[in-house]
Amino acid sequence: MASERRYYDDSYTTRFSARIAAVSEQGGKPAVELESTYFYPESGGQEADRGRIGTSRVIDVQAGDEGQVWHVLDAPLPAGEEFDAEIDWARRFEHMQQHTGQHVLSAAFERVLGAPTISSHLGEERNTVDVRLAAATWSDVARLEDVANAVVWEDREVLRHWADDESVGRFALRKPPKVSGRIRIVEIPDWDGSACGGTHTQRTGEIGVIKIVRWERVRDTLRFEFHCGIRAVRDHAWRVEALVEAARRRTIQDRDVIAHLERAATERDELSRRVKDLTARIAAGEAAKRVAQSPGGVAEMREVWPRDEARSFAYKCLELGSPWIAVAAAAPEPFVMIARPKSGSADLRALLPELRERAAGKGGGSADALQVNARDAAAARVAWEWAAKELPGITAK
Repeated sequence: MASERRYYDDSYTTRFSARIAAVSEQGGKPAVELESTYFYPESGGQEADRGRIGTSRVIDVQAGDEGQVWHVLDAPLPAGEEFDAEIDWARRFEHMQQHTGQHVLSAAFERVLGAPTISSHLGEERNTVDVRLAAATWSDVARLEDVANAVVWEDREVLRHWADDESVGRFALRKPPKVSGRIRIVEIPDWDGSACGGTHTQRTGEIGVIKIVRWERVRDTLRFEFHCGIRAVRDHAWRVEALVEAARRRTIQDRDVIAHLERAATERDELSRRVKDLTARIAAGEAAKRVAQSPGGVAEMREVWPRDEARSFAYKCLELGSPWIAVAAAAPEPFVMIARPKSGSADLRALLPELRERAAGKGGGSADALQVNARDAAAARVAWEWAAKELPGITAK
């Protein structure tokens, strides 16, 4: 049978007597259907309630295909019995704040920017609305928030109505309902009307505050992330802490943090460029010395040798005329690399299976260059020593 969903008309009752009408399983967990329930099942972009029935915890609530509300439990309960039930009110109220706030915000998008809401999602930590909008600025966001929060602080009543296919036309809805038959309308007078089955606050003042924190382009829409009520306060708290602490540690004003970070990033990029240039020069000098010492091929292993530096050294050796190279490092990443000039004809891939085996690792490459990650420093050395012995023979073919 279809469950009686009492949260439709009463989102504030959190304790009630629950009689189990049926038992089942959902995702391998025990689940029960109640004759009537105040628990909200996940739907319409809103997360499900949590709580308990008897001594069993309600770990999820899902709607069945035939109108049932299945309460997923951590321990089974028998059919036909009656138990005390309790909804996690802190979670429920937070979700009510987010959902009612989304109605207010979506209406603000339409009224301020002419941007209709295409979809929305109210998550455990992140709320989003996708709106049809080409671009946005922080100035646009400020205007939206001013208008939306004015509606919140006016503490308007949030009304619920029931309509059918004929009477629904008397409501000014933001968009046509997706269902037919018995239709539930949530109305904020002179602001918004939506066909919605979720849980909402009784008045807009309970939303507390609405704050947009970021946005991004998703295909042909902009996705705005926002927080309401206690979630907005928590989000504001950690952002203020991060900003104030960053400013304090650099002995600057809060408003100067971004400029300070930009300068630091510019200096870092310039320093990185200089280090890269110097590293390349050092590698070229080392390569010239080693090729002169070993014109028949260069084999070099170091205890600490970053991979990009080792590769730069190897390719410089080849540029300077070395017929082959074998380089390896014990740290920070144990690896082996072998290579020959691109003008050569030997196919180094013939060495790959045994190189992998001796390095006890994985890797690959092309006919003229191979790289293998080694299991450890000892394995890298074993593979490197073997390769240095084999390369003269294979590159001479």
